[in-house]
Amino acid sequence: MTDNKTDQRLNLREKLELLPDQPGIYRFFSRVGKIIYIGKAKNLKLRVRSYFSETSLLDIRLVNLIPNIDDIEWVVTNTEAEALILEDQLIKTHRPKYNIQLKDDKSYPYFKVSLNEMFPRLSLVREIKKDGSLYFGPHVVVHKARTTMRIIKKYFPLRQSKMVLDGTKKYRPCLNYQLNKCLAPCAGLVTARKYNKLVDQVVQLLQGDHEELLESLRSEMDLLSENLKFEDAAKKRDQIRIVESTLQKQRVVSKQKIDRDVFSLMRSGSFAGIQVLFIRNGILLSDDFFLFKRADLYDDQELIRSILSRLYISGDKVLPREILLPINYDDATMIEDYCLTRRSTKVSVLSPQRGEKKALVALGLKNCELNLSLKMKEARADEVILKDVQKTLRLKNLPTRVECFDISNISGTNTVASMVVWQNNKALKSEYRKYKIKSVSGANDYAAMEEVLGRRFRVKADVERILPDLIIIDGGKGQIAGVERILLENGINLDELDLVGLAKGRSAKRKGPSRSDKDFEYVVKPHRKNIIPLKKNSSPLHFLQNIRDEAHRFAITYHRKLRGKAGIQSRLEEIPGIGPQKRKLLLKEFNTINAIKDADIDTLASVKGISKNDAVVVRQHLNQ
Repeated sequence: MTDNKTDQRLNLREKLELLPDQPGIYRFFSRVGKIIYIGKAKNLKLRVRSYFSETSLLDIRLVNLIPNIDDIEWVVTNTEAEALILEDQLIKTHRPKYNIQLKDDKSYPYFKVSLNEMFPRLSLVREIKKDGSLYFGPHVVVHKARTTMRIIKKYFPLRQSKMVLDGTKKYRPCLNYQLNKCLAPCAGLVTARKYNKLVDQVVQLLQGDHEELLESLRSEMDLLSENLKFEDAAKKRDQIRIVESTLQKQRVVSKQKIDRDVFSLMRSGSFAGIQVLFIRNGILLSDDFFLFKRADLYDDQELIRSILSRLYISGDKVLPREILLPINYDDATMIEDYCLTRRSTKVSVLSPQRGEKKALVALGLKNCELNLSLKMKEARADEVILKDVQKTLRLKNLPTRVECFDISNISGTNTVASMVVWQNNKALKSEYRKYKIKSVSGANDYAAMEEVLGRRFRVKADVERILPDLIIIDGGKGQIAGVERILLENGINLDELDLVGLAKGRSAKRKGPSRSDKDFEYVVKPHRKNIIPLKKNSSPLHFLQNIRDEAHRFAITYHRKLRGKAGIQSRLEEIPGIGPQKRKLLLKEFNTINAIKDADIDTLASVKGISKNDAVVVRQHLNQ
């Protein structure tokens, strides 16, 4: 036994000698061949060797990591920026044990002004594309962004339809025009010059250029009043008021009107928090907070790296001009090079020591302290609940990650399934999954569940399979036995996770004149004869019910959507001359059968691929 370990360590040392002094990524493997850590380096030789130096024994995380390293592999890259991107992709794919787990990419709402169109539109989007549009954000609180969107649309009536307008065709104005919510460029009732002046005002509002915008609006209001156009002047007055109220709500935190993202870091015991302030044009636009529950396993560099990766590396996110950090970040130059080479955007990554920039980091620290205190209380309350669930259900593992599955159908048609995920007693909606059942016909929930679990836990090449701590099934012993068999067929032993079924029972009738049946819920487990009763109003009961009900809601919502689409398809299939491709075009444009029915011939014919004759046939058939 000792000799084998010595031989493995010698092989590892030989590999250390072969490391190149070039940029790249490195992977540490365990004895069973699993990737346990992924890192990047400007110089692979210097970085990887540092793990095996005497100073590494002072790092708690490395004390746990190094004894588990059995093999090393590396990939050389041309630049440090390439190493940064590759590391980010591999961590998200394999989710190594000793890396900070990035559950998902942060997807914030942005306001989009589609300047690539003749008559631009304003919309709220999460995906940023290189299409010539302007994007403003991020806005962390979604409901506030939507409220702002409604206000802007009310007082700055840009068009809302998705029709392609090039000025060659005219259409009948929609209801928004009658409600004074649109200037009807589709009907030619406004010139492109006048419309784009309104667009410029919306852009100024979103950029925070309030002084210039207010001056322009006041001049327009005065001119309209002089020309006795009092109704139009009143509209300008309303626009001025909404801009002024927006200005009052926004907090100016910097004299320099530039875009900055400000990071602050605070630790407390095993917890740590990172606060990010998104400053745009000198105004605090929004902020976000990130909590780390096992921060004692990571140094400050690793914590900062995880958030920088989440916010800037994946996708085409809008970048600030400056990123202000609370520490001297080792890979600051690497981030700057990445932004410049991959995104053609110059970004400065700074660690301010004095002045206004240092004050902004301090401002973030105040917010970070408050948020960390609040989140720690919530986390400890969640931990108490999870421990109660573990004790009551006699689980092997603390149910940190829970997956619940549900089947939905009506008379065996459009059978679908849902998977919802709970992480640390909270819904993790980014990892919800919905399934359309393919191999089962009719109402056979057993077979449908087997298909879903087979698809969920099937081994995929080059992807580390992530297992939950607990699987919940809505059902009794029969369903549990079927689920266990599917898991075993996919190489998953119940020693690795817990499996429970949440079922309903009926107690004996109460005695007395108002006799009634009383339902109760209980838990069944594999290879356990007796049920586990759940006390009324207990935290384990509420925990299981909340997850089960959410899985049911998610499945029902998907089922209704498919059923609605099937109804639309069936009506469209009855229209002569409208084949699958044209049906698809109409559904993509209008979404509902009522919208297609209400559209006039010109609007229908404006859809690319739908001719005037097609539009006439569709309208006649749906309105007969």
